Amino acid sequence: MSPLMINEVLAHPQDVSWLPWAVQYFFFIGIAACSALLACGLRGRHAALERLTLLIGLTCAIAAPLALTADLHQTARVWHFYAWPTPWSWMPWGALFLPLFTGFIGLWFIAAAIENIYGKTFAWTRWMAYACALTAIGLLLYTGREVSVVRARPIWFSWWFPLAMFLSAFQTLMALLIAATRTLPLQQKLARGLLVTLGLLGITVAMWISGDTLSGAALRHWLAWPQAQTLATGWAALWLLTIIAALFAVTRPLPLAGGILIALASMALSWLMRWTLLIEGQTLPKYNALFNPYSLPMGTDGLLAIVGTFGLWMALLIIAREIVNGLMRRNHHA
Repeated sequence: MSPLMINEVLAHPQDVSWLPWAVQYFFFIGIAACSALLACGLRGRHAALERLTLLIGLTCAIAAPLALTADLHQTARVWHFYAWPTPWSWMPWGALFLPLFTGFIGLWFIAAAIENIYGKTFAWTRWMAYACALTAIGLLLYTGREVSVVRARPIWFSWWFPLAMFLSAFQTLMALLIAATRTLPLQQKLARGLLVTLGLLGITVAMWISGDTLSGAALRHWLAWPQAQTLATGWAALWLLTIIAALFAVTRPLPLAGGILIALASMALSWLMRWTLLIEGQTLPKYNALFNPYSLPMGTDGLLAIVGTFGLWMALLIIAREIVNGLMRRNHHA
């Protein structure tokens, strides 16, 4: 009689490879790319709103690459994307689109500010806007597809992912513009656009979860867990809160507190969606049978990274706005 053979399988939890820095990058680069697309559509139609949109887009476009650089584990190897290109991968395309986009939106912002200060119009600014919009489309496609092509994580593996990321970023941009606008007709028009975007976002998420796909099945299975239900409740609550605030903005002018509320609610919705999918998605088993627990550290790879990135963005907003206002005052006195 042969002896009994026992095979023991050992498994251990795996650390997440994408840190909160990645969430910050996806959050800010989505808003920046959407800003370029909207500003391109506003070119020649509403100069003041174009400049405001570019201000938001430029500051986000500066904050996003800094967060991405902090998330890269071997930052010095970035030049390998250029020395040994691999066009069949999405990462080298991101290394191409990101610096081009940041440069184009920076030049466009400067040109728009000069046009406003001196009352002149440059023909090449329109072509700069088109170039910036094209690279923005490339960035949106790259940031969506570098995640949604990963078959090893079924929740990510869906075309609904890049669409949901785009719509969530666009609704945040609309809410920020509403909060920064005091003109009632313009505020109402932006609020209607926000409502449409939120409606499309809700439909997208509903079709994603209910779809007969690998990703949809994985999402439905994941939602059976209490932690996932808590996060999904947060999505729904923030979505409803932003819709209610947008409906209020359609009917009457928002006070300062209302503008802050709609901006914070929409930003929280967009950020929580990215945190849920990117960080919480990594806690699901990939190569073993165990869940991979994650706890947010307090240091530079955790809470400090999140707070610091938002602080950097706020500082960039203030600096850029004050530089432009200072130049406007100097030209007026001259």
